[in-house]
Amino acid sequence: MSGILIFSRHVEKLCAKEVIQVIGCITIILLPGSAFARGLSSVIDNIIRGAARVPDNIPIKKADDLVEEISKSRAAREAVDAELRRARRVPDGDLILSGPARSDEVLRLLRMTVKQLDPEVLRHIEKLDAASREAALILAKGGDELAKTIPDLGARARLLREGGAETVAAVGIFGPDAARSALRLDEAIRGGRLVVKEGTRAVTVADFGKVLTRMGDAAWKFWQQYVLPHWKIWLASGALAAYLVNPEYFQDLAGNLTEEGFRRLTEFAGEVAARAIRGVGQGSGPAVEKVNSAIWETYFNGIKGIYAAVGTAVVAFCILLLLFPRLRIWLWRPFQWLRQVPK
Repeated sequence: MSGILIFSRHVEKLCAKEVIQVIGCITIILLPGSAFARGLSSVIDNIIRGAARVPDNIPIKKADDLVEEISKSRAAREAVDAELRRARRVPDGDLILSGPARSDEVLRLLRMTVKQLDPEVLRHIEKLDAASREAALILAKGGDELAKTIPDLGARARLLREGGAETVAAVGIFGPDAARSALRLDEAIRGGRLVVKEGTRAVTVADFGKVLTRMGDAAWKFWQQYVLPHWKIWLASGALAAYLVNPEYFQDLAGNLTEEGFRRLTEFAGEVAARAIRGVGQGSGPAVEKVNSAIWETYFNGIKGIYAAVGTAVVAFCILLLLFPRLRIWLWRPFQWLRQVPK
């Protein structure tokens, strides 16, 4: 019996030792990857803070998770292409660099943007792969645009803290107008002007960055075409908060207001406001075309067209005469006697 106990204890010791060895092997395998992730996150954070010119203690959320998303974004790649064309003075539409030459040029632009960083950080930038370099360039460009657009350090630091890396990426992709929109949204949230209806969670500036970064050009088009022209309606009705939480309920992949989006907008803002928003966003172009077509068919068709053309030419000629002093003098010379007082 004692022999059996001794044998079982020996087996337990062996199993425990083997378990420790297995855990050690797994740790050795996983540590480099986790260390690389931490290193990449630290580099990205330093790039953003350095480009935005804010203190090193400003926390930045979701920096490491964003690199892969930016790498898959078509809008981000187009923004990088635009930067490369601008740097190399290549006209739009022309072929630009690809492969290793593209990666080297991206690295050069990245180092120029964050040249004030610590040399150790710059050395880490050189070790980034091609996709990470392009994502880092977008974030560096976003931070630089924030620094140029928002001079106030406190407001800029708060925007970085609340908006996170996704908002910086959105600014890097869409430029200073996106920075101004983010600041405007932040001020509305802090001022209590952003209404959040029951059933909708509270939103932050990070939601704005998330929508633009993940949905790209379509979201930016929707924002400019439907939201900004009717900012107060979206803000006060609760529709803006609902859109930032679930943008796919309002827009399609092309950035147009959907029928479901119009229905939801009507629930929030009322039918009159919803129709006005949809009319400005979708109907302005067709409406102008219809007006022009009606004018052409009414006034420039048949015998009326001849009279209209002659009348238009006469009016244009008279306006032209009135623009130049010498012509005005020549025009009014036959009627100067009317201005003379009879003797």
